[in-house]
Amino acid sequence: MKFKTEIDRMAWANCILITKEQALEIKETMGNRIIITINGMSFHRAVANSKEVGHYIMLGKNSLKKLGAWEGVEVEVEIKKDTSEYGAEMPEELDVVIGTDEEALLIFESLTPGKKRSIIHLVGSAKRSETRINRALKIVENLKMGVRDPRGFLK
Repeated sequence: MKFKTEIDRMAWANCILITKEQALEIKETMGNRIIITINGMSFHRAVANSKEVGHYIMLGKNSLKKLGAWEGVEVEVEIKKDTSEYGAEMPEELDVVIGTDEEALLIFESLTPGKKRSIIHLVGSAKRSETRINRALKIVENLKMGVRDPRGFLK
């Protein structure tokens, strides 16, 4: 699915607004997890819905910064099915840490998809590889101690 649109602003975030028909087509053909490509840059996202604005795909500040875009800017959008295992790109550092610890892997795989994506985001959002490694090690340590609330994964 391809189209041109403008970046919109809701009270709590920037987004791409989509019609009800587009949302239904996306959910029927691709599911809820998608990869949205905006002006050539791809992001793992989900289609969301609110009573105030209808269907949308949220864009965070970091996404807009990478795009060099802001509210009101026209963008080219392409939406594809997200076929990744976790609905997000697994950072290599986390993959290695979990892959070398059988207990951690079992715990990670037992988590809900949203908690898995939270962990992937926490590790992957670090710029330096060393920081991603340290975060992965800390999260695995906390998982093994029984921490299951994403707010406590890095404490």
